[in-house]
Amino acid sequence: MQNLKSSNAKRRKLLYYLYHTPLVYFFPSIISRLRLKNILNNSFQEEYIQSRVGYYFKKTSNFRVSNEGKNLSELFWNQFFKNKQNSHFIDFYNLLQFFNKKYKVDFIYSTKDYIDSSVAKKHPPYPTFVKSRPVGFNNQNSILLKLNQVKLFHFIKDPKKFENKKNQAVWRGDIRNNSQREYFVKNFYRTPLFDIGQTSPKQDVAWMKSFMSIKDQLDFKFIFCLEGKCISTNLYWAMSSNSVCIMPKPKYESWFMEGRLEDGVHYIEVKDDFSDAQEKIEFYNNNNDKCLEIIQNAQKFVKQFKNAKQERLIQLLILKQYFQYTGQNV
Repeated sequence: MQNLKSSNAKRRKLLYYLYHTPLVYFFPSIISRLRLKNILNNSFQEEYIQSRVGYYFKKTSNFRVSNEGKNLSELFWNQFFKNKQNSHFIDFYNLLQFFNKKYKVDFIYSTKDYIDSSVAKKHPPYPTFVKSRPVGFNNQNSILLKLNQVKLFHFIKDPKKFENKKNQAVWRGDIRNNSQREYFVKNFYRTPLFDIGQTSPKQDVAWMKSFMSIKDQLDFKFIFCLEGKCISTNLYWAMSSNSVCIMPKPKYESWFMEGRLEDGVHYIEVKDDFSDAQEKIEFYNNNNDKCLEIIQNAQKFVKQFKNAKQERLIQLLILKQYFQYTGQNV
């Protein structure tokens, strides 16, 4: 969604880079390595933690790092000579520095060349750390970490009660990065229950709409969450709101575990062609109690990603397991 162009999003990104960039370029990694043992010994719910680790890292036996694998220094210099995917690299680097700098990894963004999200979401030929992957059983080579979190993991506190919102569903965004978005907007922009429209690219077409901020979108009871090049980026803040997410079944997932979301529990599921979307909204407009239950479940789901120490622990355990399975002593 184009909401990320708002001043709050820009401020959030600025603070992120001001805080994390010095840590990458000037903070001695030896300090992180000395802290690793104490961090891994933190007491959290072990069964829950292991469940999360197993979800993101599905390999259960030893494997080798590919010939393309790179260590911390090599990743650093690759990143130094390019200008793309900075937050992906920073998030990954801040985790890798807890381990031996000579350890090698396969990382989807380990090249100097720009890697588009539509390429990064495909199944890698060998176990690789990625931001997103296809949902399903054949994604064991895609190891998820919490990457690009400054953009994605943006949760909100919604001051508006569900019952005081408009009985409509809203969406604004770029239709160039997914044919399903384009089909949806062009075919349903006249639907009275939908306030939807294309914001990019700028064109003189009937379904072109002006930018709408997150604050204004929160005036609506229902928010369409549509996948772009891979995941739906507005799903994160929408599920933390007092509105209900409505979308087709997710085809891609990230650290947010979209594959664990359930229809009628965390969101309202519609067909890929949106032919039942109006009917679903009409039904839920007449069943506010079901909507309130979905909102409560969605906010509970979001809550598990707000514990920063726990989130870091899960990621470090994934890396620890990776280095063990690849024969790199921890």
